[in-house]
Amino acid sequence: MCQILLIDDMQPVRHAIAATLRKAGHEVVETDDGNKGLEIVSKKQFDLVITDIMMPASDGTDVVYALKSAKAGPKVIAMSGGGAGIPAKEALQLSTSQADAVLKKPFTNEDLIETVSGLTSN
Repeated sequence: MCQILLIDDMQPVRHAIAATLRKAGHEVVETDDGNKGLEIVSKKQFDLVITDIMMPASDGTDVVYALKSAKAGPKVIAMSGGGAGIPAKEALQLSTSQADAVLKKPFTNEDLIETVSGLTSN
């Protein structure tokens, strides 16, 4: 079981991902904004942060860079389905070099669990 912070501005997507992770036995804290996510991480330790890249209030790329520049920070999965004329591949390209893994939306529950397990099974 892992402590996971999930950041996504789209509530239905966030809830569906959180439900899948909880069903797999993980503890999940949810938020809808990157700045809120970074505030939560500053107060509680997480094994993994899963963040959407394209969010209106705070860009997920900023979250990825902030977490990966911290000493002994959590593993990070960046995810995106693109938007506003930007394909997912392009949105994720900025985070690929920093994030521990990337998921292109839509992804399957199996892909999610496999990616999480691959990063957290030590």
